[in-house]
Amino acid sequence: MMQQKWNQNFDDEPMTDIPQKFLNAGCDVYMVMQLRHDEKILDERFASMRELHRRGKTPDPEHYEVTYYADLPAMWQDVPNNEVLEELFQMFNLSRPQDFEGHSLSVSDVIALKRNGEVSVHYVDSIGFKELPGFLDTKPERPSVLMNLKEKCDAPECNPTVCRKVRAEHEL
Repeated sequence: MMQQKWNQNFDDEPMTDIPQKFLNAGCDVYMVMQLRHDEKILDERFASMRELHRRGKTPDPEHYEVTYYADLPAMWQDVPNNEVLEELFQMFNLSRPQDFEGHSLSVSDVIALKRNGEVSVHYVDSIGFKELPGFLDTKPERPSVLMNLKEKCDAPECNPTVCRKVRAEHEL
């Protein structure tokens, strides 16, 4: 049975849509996520899970971008997750796919697997991999601080926009 090449379906699609496609995929797929190039999160690059925890952080999906996604080779069908992760780790270090533009897989990268409909996400740690349950769950939008303020108290003096207007009138 010819397995459809998963990544060929989405060649022109923005990588930001990939996680959704990954979650909806009907075959066994994986994706590699690496930290975005961003000054603010430089200290997370190549940080082990222990270092992150020491700084009171955990891997934040907002800080990552998808750098690769593809079908899992059919020959790995019965191989346990940890061995598949090791294989991918080797592959992205020793014989990187031609169309992979990220850096060699290293600590702080994330590998997401979808096998037989089961999604699991794994942090590349200094030794081995740490599972990240719920990493790809889409978060509900946070209600704005203003809304929270309003809910706490309906008194007009609590409403910052009204206050500003009143202040402006005072200054006239």
